[in-house]
Amino acid sequence: MAVAGGDGFDRERFLLRAVAGVFIAQFALYAAGLGVCFHLGRQQLQRPACASYPENLQRTFETALGTALALLGGSSLAAGRRRDPDP
Repeated sequence: MAVAGGDGFDRERFLLRAVAGVFIAQFALYAAGLGVCFHLGRQQLQRPACASYPENLQRTFETALGTALALLGGSSLAAGRRRDPDP
């Protein structure tokens, strides 16, 4: 567990919770959008945004996952440097 400073702030825990919050918010927004697309589809009111919905969802998820992994990797590297400084 890497604690930065003497105040007990855990950077990795904060980062993991922030990333989890982003994923939860993203899932909620996309679930609401999917519900709207289903509702419009049942009324035979297809919109261009609903047609490209799966591609947009995949691209956004891949971007968010790549960002989360980069942040966690960078945090891990920084924590390793703090523990084992080069002479």
